[in-house]
Amino acid sequence: MSDSSKAIRRRAATAGKPRLAAVWLIYLREMRDQLRDRRTLFTIAVLPIMLYPLVGMLLLQIAQFTRQNPTSVCVVGTENIADAPQLFDGETFAPNLIEQPAALELLTYRWDELSGDRPVREKANQWVKTGAFDLVVLIPPAFKEIGLMGDIGRMGDFVGGEIKSPPNDNEVGADIELLFNVGSDQSVVAKGRVAGVLAAWRAEWIKERLSGVGIDAEVLLPFEWSDQNIAPERTREAAFWSKLLPFIMLVWAMTGAFYPAVDLVAGEKERGTLETLLCSPALRSEIVWGKLGAVASFSMLTALLNAGSMLVTSSLVFQHMGVGAAGGSLGAPPLVPMLWLFVALVPLSCLFSALALAVAAMAQSSKEGQYYLMPLMMVTLPLVMLPMLPGTTLNIGTSLIPVSGMFLLVRALVEGQYATALFYVPMVATVTGCCLWLAARWARRQFEDESVLFGGGEQWELGMWVRHLWRDRQLAATPAQAYACGAIILVTLFFARLTITEMPQDLTGIAKLVMMPQVLIVFPALIMATMMTKSVRQSLRIRMPHWTTLPLAVLFGVTLHPSYVMLSKMINHVYPVSEEAAAAMKPFAEQIASAPWTTVVLLMALLPAICEELAFRGFIFGGLVREKGKLRAVVLTAIMFGISHGVLQQSIAASVMGIALGWITLRTGSILPCILIHFTNNALSVSLERITESGWAGASVFLTQTDLGPSYQPFWTLISMGIATTCLLYFGTVSPATDESESEFIGSHHDYVDPTASLASA
Repeated sequence: MSDSSKAIRRRAATAGKPRLAAVWLIYLREMRDQLRDRRTLFTIAVLPIMLYPLVGMLLLQIAQFTRQNPTSVCVVGTENIADAPQLFDGETFAPNLIEQPAALELLTYRWDELSGDRPVREKANQWVKTGAFDLVVLIPPAFKEIGLMGDIGRMGDFVGGEIKSPPNDNEVGADIELLFNVGSDQSVVAKGRVAGVLAAWRAEWIKERLSGVGIDAEVLLPFEWSDQNIAPERTREAAFWSKLLPFIMLVWAMTGAFYPAVDLVAGEKERGTLETLLCSPALRSEIVWGKLGAVASFSMLTALLNAGSMLVTSSLVFQHMGVGAAGGSLGAPPLVPMLWLFVALVPLSCLFSALALAVAAMAQSSKEGQYYLMPLMMVTLPLVMLPMLPGTTLNIGTSLIPVSGMFLLVRALVEGQYATALFYVPMVATVTGCCLWLAARWARRQFEDESVLFGGGEQWELGMWVRHLWRDRQLAATPAQAYACGAIILVTLFFARLTITEMPQDLTGIAKLVMMPQVLIVFPALIMATMMTKSVRQSLRIRMPHWTTLPLAVLFGVTLHPSYVMLSKMINHVYPVSEEAAAAMKPFAEQIASAPWTTVVLLMALLPAICEELAFRGFIFGGLVREKGKLRAVVLTAIMFGISHGVLQQSIAASVMGIALGWITLRTGSILPCILIHFTNNALSVSLERITESGWAGASVFLTQTDLGPSYQPFWTLISMGIATTCLLYFGTVSPATDESESEFIGSHHDYVDPTASLASA
């Protein structure tokens, strides 16, 4: 073989594979262009260095306003506590009752001094409303009865064992009243301070009463306790920063990735340089990787500069203000453990950069790209904020959540929990790697789609869109129509579930509760299939597959159910159902268990199987599978299918099931096998309890009763896994469904060709 032939073969073998030299060249080009932009340099380098010191100076200037200002308090009826323990010491409260006497400006009146043409309470209300006093304390004349009574239980909010009704504006009871204005911060602060004084005063009163009957008050306190913080000094210093600093860095990593991404794609569209780059010998994948590297570099640089500037400034400001000096919780973070944060910043910055690059590819201008920033941040911020919730720790469930798992892993490393972090590193790394691969693949697909890069620039008019809506109908939905249908279904289900205030207690109410979401799922799909496509049957993928796939679908549904039950139990173990949710669902489960079996199967198995498959594996799948979107159709319909269930545990299990159903739909080209699988799975789920309680002798061969409910025998679970795997392999041999572009041509001739005809002939 000649050298030229070898070279041709070598070039053909490497065609389509990104070349490192080309990626590096594009990376240097993008970095050079961005570093020449003064706005980029100012946003990334200058702004972080200047912003936080300026904010620190502002905090020091306004620190005086955070000091506790004195609040004015008026006490009316001081003569009614003559026989009580000491409450006042001159013009303030007794020192043993209040820690900061100067925080309250006290003025006292006798009750009879204010008695006159208007009731005392009416005058006190007016003082608080006009702001003359932040708080008015009323000690009515009837209160002196407490000093004459020996009943300790009378000293509270109870009289004779019953709660007294509050007096109206002109009536005054026997209890002390605190009149304050919730619309005034000073009034609320005064109310809290005086409430603490009165509580301490009541405790002194109780001690005197006990001493009067010969009881030592210390007897009522059998023990004391003291707090001992055994955490090392460096751990105490890192406790605050391990929660705050990762959040700040991730937010800035998102922000730092989006603006360069918009400029590198939408900005080049405006400048007219993107076409030149796409016409170069560089592959689209090389362009994507080069731009992705540049965006990720700016993302990490922005996060590091902002975090470093904030760290130095805040440490100095907190030290000057004396914040956290006692507890040490706001001390400087240890630098060595914080290096773990920089290690985790690399994959997360790449993830945010890939998402930003893919989203920016849809924008036709920099201005339009700015509009996409908020939706992207709104989707990502809950994953960043979830680890900051109280009680959120690193476990199996949280380690499988994208971004959140990495956040918690870094926090565990910063806090020195190396054994725990090492155990969850494989799970966090796997999830992060999968998300990064999907994001990079999405960005590459965006750059390979000319309609995404250069389409959509025309002006959109409602009237023209409506006129073309009917004229340009196709046999199946378009990807845009599929996305719109899925969004309509999920948003409608969200608001519909918010209208449910309580769980129905009868079968009729439960039937309505089950039917409502199913109607909301199938109705948009049916309407859009009727109005926006030429053939409802084709758009909903109601096609007759090869006859062998129908009984095989039933067999697959039966043998898949043990694995589905096992998966559900594993999910419930990783993400336990709260006691409140279990209690709320108990009436629903009891009604389903007592209802006729036929009604339950029709309501819980057949109806969801038809409605959900028509919508997700029918209309939506048919639109997403077009334009070489087979993987997109399988994954996105599974995610939408899972989210539609509402409950986290059901959503995860349904998403996994949706992957299998989507793949079978792709292989058979029809939703009929999926309807049978869906129906069989749901019917078995609602029938297991009845089968175990029926007394059927053969039930014990397959099922066993546990504390968590009926469960399959281990041997049958293994056998069913083998049968289900065989069924999946058979579905894999079925010829893929006809491509949507070809099916439109076939549909125009009204002659549908069975995609499995070759299999049948064989």
